[in-house]
Amino acid sequence: MKPIVCFIDDSDFEHDLVRNEIAPYAPDLEFLQVYTFEEAREGLGAEAPGLFLLDLWGKDEDVVEPSLTPKEELEEKIAGFPALDQVYEGLDDHKGDVTNEYLKRLFAIVDRWRTLFEEVCGRIGQNRKYGISNLRQARGYYSDVPAVFYTRKSLINDAVAIFKAGADGLFIKPTGSNDAETRRLTKEYAPRLITELRRKMELGRSAK
Repeated sequence: MKPIVCFIDDSDFEHDLVRNEIAPYAPDLEFLQVYTFEEAREGLGAEAPGLFLLDLWGKDEDVVEPSLTPKEELEEKIAGFPALDQVYEGLDDHKGDVTNEYLKRLFAIVDRWRTLFEEVCGRIGQNRKYGISNLRQARGYYSDVPAVFYTRKSLINDAVAIFKAGADGLFIKPTGSNDAETRRLTKEYAPRLITELRRKMELGRSAK
């Protein structure tokens, strides 16, 4: 019987990518593709998967009225962000580690955008509760089965959260400038991803 990779994701597009661009590179594996952990339990029946492949960010049911952040509100917030000129201002005369100072200033801009991104996602009802909940349920029912995340929107805080929750790994979904490019990049990445998933499954089996 083929080992089962249980893929849980709330996006039709991501399911299509796995079905058509990733799974064909692993004819020795069976992909069970579902949207919720409940569907996974039903689909697995008495079987246990070889690995859980989990999306991280998904719909937060606790957000009663999800909404897009108005453009004007974003423009107002962005206007207060550090400007690129501030990164270079006086840098040539800086006393001390210039490289470190440069990176700190540049990161100050990146960090403001990261925080804004999390705020916008929270308002629209998207966060990591979806994936963490699926991970905890997987751990509860299948404690010996490796569980890894496959995500596109992961931030450093997400990485900390998933490993604290007991994830066995984190893989980043390829992202293009449009769906066609994302599909192409996913197909290119598929052999490497499959190799890593097989390695995780092998480690899981040897640990039993």
